[in-house]
Amino acid sequence: MAPSGDRLSLRLTDDAPVRAVASNVRFVGGAYSRAFQIGKRGHHDFVRKHVIEAAPTDRFVVKGRETVVAASPDGNTTIVTLKERYHELMTVFTGPPPSRRTLIGLFGTLEIEDHPRGLRVRPERFTQGDTALEQLAVVVADRGTIVVPGPRQTRRIVPGHRGKSTRHGELWRVPLPGRSGSASEHDYLYVVAGKKGAAEVRIDPGSSLGTSALLDWMDGIDAAWATG
Repeated sequence: MAPSGDRLSLRLTDDAPVRAVASNVRFVGGAYSRAFQIGKRGHHDFVRKHVIEAAPTDRFVVKGRETVVAASPDGNTTIVTLKERYHELMTVFTGPPPSRRTLIGLFGTLEIEDHPRGLRVRPERFTQGDTALEQLAVVVADRGTIVVPGPRQTRRIVPGHRGKSTRHGELWRVPLPGRSGSASEHDYLYVVAGKKGAAEVRIDPGSSLGTSALLDWMDGIDAAWATG
């Protein structure tokens, strides 16, 4: 389930294990703009230990939910996360931690519903905020990362020209910046689109699969949204 509550069905062609699932959402309204990341319980600790080195600096409650703060040693990055039963809602600030009052005001204006299949979040109606971007990211072992934009953003990633036919739609290969002319599949971004959704695929540089096997795997990817 995406942050909007829309449901994604992602079909893959083999039984390669899914290592991680995370979602991102950005809310805007007037001069307000803030991005959040959603992961399963433990996401905050994983990020601060393995992605952005940060130490705990504060802990408080927002609407009955535990909220934790961690800051990098140089004070240039702050991670703030609200913890639910199944998922965690994280945002990152550049610079030292904002005041506790500011953070309570930020998370306090969000409607949050947590479910085993995902966390639904949106600004309270009185804020007049809206969702500018949402996406789900799925990391598949020895294959790559599949990033699926929300239904409203799907058209932004699909090229205007016709792609190669796949089992469920079309496939495009887009050279990554500065890598045009390369013969390696790792130097391209792949776009897979069907009738009800589209996805961007980045191949894992450490994948043991050859080009043919990777293309066959992408040929069977089917991302389909069920809205509402």
